[in-house]
Amino acid sequence: MTLRALVTGANGFVGKVLCNYLDAQGWTVFRGIGLGPTEAGERYLCDLRETDQVEGMLRWAGDLTHVFHLAAITFVPQGEENPLEAMEVNLLGTVRLLGALRPHAPKARFLFVSTAGVYGSPRWTPITEDHPLNPEEPYAVSKAAADHYCAYLAKATGMDIVRLRPFNHSGTGQSDQFVLPSLARQIAAIEAGKAEPRLMVGNLESARDFSHVDDVVRAYELAALRGNSGEAYNVCSGRSYSIRDVLEILQSLAKIRFAVEVDAARVRNVDVRNIIGSHEKLSAHTDWRPQYSIEYLLRQLLEHWRTRAVI
Repeated sequence: MTLRALVTGANGFVGKVLCNYLDAQGWTVFRGIGLGPTEAGERYLCDLRETDQVEGMLRWAGDLTHVFHLAAITFVPQGEENPLEAMEVNLLGTVRLLGALRPHAPKARFLFVSTAGVYGSPRWTPITEDHPLNPEEPYAVSKAAADHYCAYLAKATGMDIVRLRPFNHSGTGQSDQFVLPSLARQIAAIEAGKAEPRLMVGNLESARDFSHVDDVVRAYELAALRGNSGEAYNVCSGRSYSIRDVLEILQSLAKIRFAVEVDAARVRNVDVRNIIGSHEKLSAHTDWRPQYSIEYLLRQLLEHWRTRAVI
């Protein structure tokens, strides 16, 4: 069987990694992108807010076995600043894509990439997939609504839909708007003598379940091949680290000592204290296990920023 996948958000951080991984595994991959020039035969420029563009992308991709839907507004502060855009892209864009997919490729498996943010403040940890959805900011609200819609459509129509709820993940290529690349970039700048030996950080006690992006895209493929239709799966490491913990690891890897200063602008008004996920269900259904430690992830990020021409 030839595996033919459309990846939306293919020009994003995770989208690029996923496309390269699927290519290496022998998939035929069609890249749907939201920014940048269209490259004939390889990429399709698509604004999920425009129905005609969504339908055109599906016609361009042709016969599909899978759709990995990653395209979204993913930066939490962006969602807070422009909640309408987050709803238009993350919720209504998903509704448009599913609506166009039903007549075009009704048997294609649809992988919806949600987020662990849909759970909000945990009622228990580790968080399992039966935890109530209680999103606490616009990005998570938009994803939770789309998550619910996917569950409804799978049940009501029999569409083959699998929902993925990744917890925090990072790797080289992620924007330094996000916490781990931001810390690694700052340290590399200090080591290079381009900044004072002081790290600007947000809430030191905020703890998250961090995964390496390579583990995450491998989970996406396994869910596509082995996951059960209609199910939701957490993608996580099963451990949490506070920003204070992360800084201790980074200090052990750094070539220079640095001070830490809390920047009020980096502290969110609404911030869940501690998040730990359970990947027991994903592991049971697909045999997936995380392979990379947070130490490996942080070392890789630091080396990446050290070798950047401009820091």
